[in-house]
Amino acid sequence: YKRPYLKHEGRNMGVYDFSGKKGIVTAASSGIGRAVAQVLSSNGAELLISSGNEDRVSRAASQISQLTGNTVHWKKCNLKDPSDVEKLKNETVEKFGSIDFIVINYGDPRLDQFMNLEKNDWDDSINMFIGATVNLVKGLVPHMNLPGGRIIFITSSTTRQARETVALSGALRAAVVNLGKILSLELAPRGRTVNSISQGFFNTDRLKSIIERNAKNNGTTVEEELRKISAQVPVGRVGEPEEIGKLVAFLCSDDASYVNGTNIPIDGGSTRYPY
Repeated sequence: YKRPYLKHEGRNMGVYDFSGKKGIVTAASSGIGRAVAQVLSSNGAELLISSGNEDRVSRAASQISQLTGNTVHWKKCNLKDPSDVEKLKNETVEKFGSIDFIVINYGDPRLDQFMNLEKNDWDDSINMFIGATVNLVKGLVPHMNLPGGRIIFITSSTTRQARETVALSGALRAAVVNLGKILSLELAPRGRTVNSISQGFFNTDRLKSIIERNAKNNGTTVEEELRKISAQVPVGRVGEPEEIGKLVAFLCSDDASYVNGTNIPIDGGSTRYPY
């Protein structure tokens, strides 16, 4: 559980040549979003990353830039706030002019039984998953370089496999996946691809908080709860954030030009549904 944040830091994660490419990664101050940004940067992309926490996103941008030697801009943006999203969209266009990658990662919605969720929980999550996605894609696609352009939505295994207490995540991330499929049909004629990723258990602060909560509720240890989660995964472990980053880098590359309209599970085989 106490693995290093990234096992392979900096330029040695680079496989593709993204020099001259520009992209945006949202919710990227920590966890999966940060790992995605770091892998793309290590491949030479110039990035704008965002997060609702100004201190954390500015620090993440500086650290990634120092590790990879490439420029990483940052912008404070709470995806639940439509005015913040509008500012992020405008700044992306002003800073880059044209863009190659749009990677939309999301914050973590509340975990609770459906009947305990309030209207404001749904309103905030709808703004984040649906409102921010629509605004950013609609606003940035006209500025994507042609031919090409890559759009990737980072969702969750809850889009494929229902779990208790994840009504917000499961329902709204599933809508994002469906939108991605529709966009993949509409945008493909100009060489753009749209895909989504549904990840399972990954070594992030979110998973840590869930494990700690379970240990407290069950009267067990963090180590025991981690073993329980790992036992649900056929490969026997949770994933590392940079593994998603490397998948995103592939989808952004020319090697993935024929991969379009897919929802790719990356969960160690946890999802039992075969399609």
